[in-house]
Amino acid sequence: MTATQPSAIDVTRDLLKAADTDIAAFFAAFTDDCRFRMGNAESVVGRENIQAWVANYLGAVAGMRHVILEEFVDGDVAAVRVEVTYTMQNGAEFTLPAVTRTKVRDAKVSEYLIFMDPSPVAQAS
Repeated sequence: MTATQPSAIDVTRDLLKAADTDIAAFFAAFTDDCRFRMGNAESVVGRENIQAWVANYLGAVAGMRHVILEEFVDGDVAAVRVEVTYTMQNGAEFTLPAVTRTKVRDAKVSEYLIFMDPSPVAQAS
């Protein structure tokens, strides 16, 4: 009896939950050679490089909360339309619309693309 792999949407849901609650689990969900890109930023390749990029981006952020509004799946690719609420270190909160596209390989995220305007987070830092 073989265990079944989680679907791309299950992996994506778990990834977003981890982003909100357990950043170590968030990074553990990526393959070693994962490709990550947010908005118009350059692509970042590799788990360690992604960790450094995210740490810089989230420097002034105390917490996040993702609400999934729509889900799309095609084989090993899932896309979700979300609203992301950021809570800043100073207590300010704001919500941004986004779409993420996740490609999954062997139950891990091999590509994670985030389509949103991250400038409000950068400006609040």
